[in-house]
Amino acid sequence: MLVIALAAATVNAAAQEWQSTVKTDPLTGKSFTQYVLTGKFLTPPSQWEGVPPSISVRCDPAGHRGRLSGRFIDGFIIVNAVLDLTNGKSSTVQYRLNDGKVQTAGELEVGTSTDFQALSLTGMFLSNILWGHEIPHKPHSSDQVHKFVIAVQQHVGGQIVMEFDMPDAEQVGAACETEYR
Repeated sequence: MLVIALAAATVNAAAQEWQSTVKTDPLTGKSFTQYVLTGKFLTPPSQWEGVPPSISVRCDPAGHRGRLSGRFIDGFIIVNAVLDLTNGKSSTVQYRLNDGKVQTAGELEVGTSTDFQALSLTGMFLSNILWGHEIPHKPHSSDQVHKFVIAVQQHVGGQIVMEFDMPDAEQVGAACETEYR
């Protein structure tokens, strides 16, 4: 029984996908698609309540600007802990793509949500998370990112480290203004 449960858990982890939901803005009546990817904590917040981190992006797949597909509306890495993005003038947000070198995310890439419990993403940073570069992606020109690890400082706490196993990014990339049409 235990072997079957472990095998099922391994298959589910490997088969992780972006969850998409079509929603409508109640104020404007415009529809958009919300994509959510659940990750895991490698180092959880100090007051962790068992809720895993997630990447949530809202995009309009029908919208486009010139040669770019889709339209990025907004995006967040939801941590559920109060965050400090800077220590003095230095950014506390560091990340690695596919076990590569550690990089630091600046204010042009990330910010905080209004409740300070999520990282706000720019379209440029989403492109980097999906494709490993900050410029729009040309479909089928290079491989996507498969593993994304990000760390941020918890307010009056230690460093929080999260990992996301990145599934196929074609649908999200096309809907969120990160690739050419």
